[in-house]
Amino acid sequence: MGTLQPKPVAFAQWFEGQFITIPNFPGWVCDICGACEYDAAALEQLETILGPEADLRREATQRARRSRLNPQAEARPHGGRRV
Repeated sequence: MGTLQPKPVAFAQWFEGQFITIPNFPGWVCDICGACEYDAAALEQLETILGPEADLRREATQRARRSRLNPQAEARPHGGRRV
């Protein structure tokens, strides 16, 4: 089991027909397998900027659920939880 560590990651996601990329976005990365996810507080701030139709946390959660079926995909880190 690895431990999730805070680390800047590249944010990349489609939003209203536009592909958004943000370098050095706050994220959490597993120190063993490298699985990563965007930081929940940073996603909330980004949703505030993009407007009420943005639901990035829901999409990140769905991506995390899919990753459980695919071990090479991203995991759902929060804080210093173990994956």
